Amino acid sequence: MRSRTGPFTAASALAAVGFLAVVCGTPSEEARIKELIKDSVARAEKREVRALMDFFAPEYSDFEGRDTEGTVRLITDYLDRFRGVVIHLLGARVGSIEPDGRASVECEVSLSHGAAEVLRKLIRYTGEYYRFRLDLRKTGRGEWRFTYAEWQSIGLADLFPESLDILRKLFPDL
Repeated sequence: MRSRTGPFTAASALAAVGFLAVVCGTPSEEARIKELIKDSVARAEKREVRALMDFFAPEYSDFEGRDTEGTVRLITDYLDRFRGVVIHLLGARVGSIEPDGRASVECEVSLSHGAAEVLRKLIRYTGEYYRFRLDLRKTGRGEWRFTYAEWQSIGLADLFPESLDILRKLFPDL
């Protein structure tokens, strides 16, 4: 006796594969932007300033009028002054992603330098906090690049709730 589930099983399997292809397909634009932020933090922490600049659009400028080269000098000077720089990406909020390939992001970082990370945790020094506002543009190849940046120092009480959650995971006794 033959089972009649064959065509149904095949159709179900095809539907499942189609669904998984959609669900597990390419990452969303928001996920790609957040990954760019993570990668840029990692490159800065590793002192890969020239590699970090690959993420900057040719028209990049910051809130003080620095272009890409000016930003390279700023970051390089900071890294030359301090050893053991540690950057923790805290919260990252992707704002609007426009149809014309523009996007905005706000993210917060904890920035510290000096003693080893273990010592920082031991003395509960979580660093200084900065909030960045970033504008991005999508290139013709579909890659996101920074076009504008501004940042400001903020206090612990001013952090996004999600940033505080991340900070508490990093420093449980906070």
